Amino acid sequence: MPVIALIDGLLPRAWPGLKERVAFHETQPYQSGSPATSHAMQMALAIRRNAPDAEFESLGVFAGSLACSVSSVCDALAYAAQSDASIVHCSFGLGRDVPELGKSVARILASGKFLVASAPARGAVSFPAAYEGVIAVQGDARCTPGQWSHLNLSHAEFGACPHGPDGMTNGASTAAAHFSGHLARALALNSLGTLRADPAFRGRERILRSQEVPDALALCRSPGVTAGHDGA
Repeated sequence: MPVIALIDGLLPRAWPGLKERVAFHETQPYQSGSPATSHAMQMALAIRRNAPDAEFESLGVFAGSLACSVSSVCDALAYAAQSDASIVHCSFGLGRDVPELGKSVARILASGKFLVASAPARGAVSFPAAYEGVIAVQGDARCTPGQWSHLNLSHAEFGACPHGPDGMTNGASTAAAHFSGHLARALALNSLGTLRADPAFRGRERILRSQEVPDALALCRSPGVTAGHDGA
């Protein structure tokens, strides 16, 4: 099973399949119970829903809260580019293009790795999801955890289940994690073509406004990067 570099909060040391754990921030008190650690755990659980044997490199950029600096993300991406990971997962976004981030993403892609990032279904574009070559994923309420959709939209090629294992973490962040699991399984089975050939759904989801699931992705309005987990 491919190794996944999870750029998020730090996973607990005893997490199943954890290969290494590296912090790119100053550790804060009570980190083990922080929103950052909880978010990372939910992303890892969503990934393992479709790739139960997945192994993780936990690259921590969120310390306590779900906010960090662009430089921390770039440092984590640089580490992942040289690591054993085949998939780099980013369930967060920045609301503007920053050259430093773009260069770091380009190094990941040049190394032959896949980079999966969450993309909001509405509103402004998000980076790194908006960079060419990145697998951008948004939430698709049609999908169960074991399904994905081929949306083929300008801002998101794929969609996946927006609901997290805890029932509270919902939106694009969780959808991207589910899709990273699909990707890991496809890589392990040498069946990447099925992701475009055999989706559960094709084309844009059409839902009533009252049925929409809020994106978990919180776009950054400041120099840092943020991720959130709004409830459904």
